[in-house]
Amino acid sequence: MNRVKQVVKMHLRNKFTWFLVPWAILAANFLINAIIASSLNDGEVVNTGAIASIFVYTFIAGTITLKETFPFAIGLSIRRKDYFFGTALTVLLVNTISGMAITILSAIEHATNGWNVNLHLFEIKFLGDLPFIGILGINIILLINLYFIGFTISSLHRRFGSMSMYIFFTAALLIGTITSYTMTHFGLWVEVAHWVANNYMDLFWWMIPMVGVYMIISYGLLRKAAV
Repeated sequence: MNRVKQVVKMHLRNKFTWFLVPWAILAANFLINAIIASSLNDGEVVNTGAIASIFVYTFIAGTITLKETFPFAIGLSIRRKDYFFGTALTVLLVNTISGMAITILSAIEHATNGWNVNLHLFEIKFLGDLPFIGILGINIILLINLYFIGFTISSLHRRFGSMSMYIFFTAALLIGTITSYTMTHFGLWVEVAHWVANNYMDLFWWMIPMVGVYMIISYGLLRKAAV
């Protein structure tokens, strides 16, 4: 347990990657959009997808954490098992804090009618009917899910090298192309969009066990990964 705590402390020393960068990006997006919204004199509502930046960054962070910390941790004689669980605990802690911050900001945004300038950045409209705790849970689950997708991809690279990335992304591109062609050919895009709109909560619930799947895969890969 002491080694797990050591890994958590190792990660949290890097506040730049875990906290400063994602929130600096989001703050810059907020500032730019707030200036644009306040400059409009006709009361036009400004809807922006800038909140996606922190989710995208979380995915990217999952892909780079392993490269930056895994060799260093192993060099300190930390077991792979301890490294993995220490990293997982850090991810849970950091993304719970981030999820809470996003949810609180979205509630403030809603209460102030878009920061008094009709700006909607943090609030996700189609989640508007959910209670605070529901939105909080979705934000946290989505952040953790995206992180471990990136972490699993990075673990695959660490275990099998660059060739595994060529194979993985080529397969992903082929699957995406075939799926897109099939959807377009049979005109299924609208039907799928309606299904997602009506069943998005089911998709979020499925993210919880999928996190477990990503963790099992990445842990298995790291056990035999080269340093």
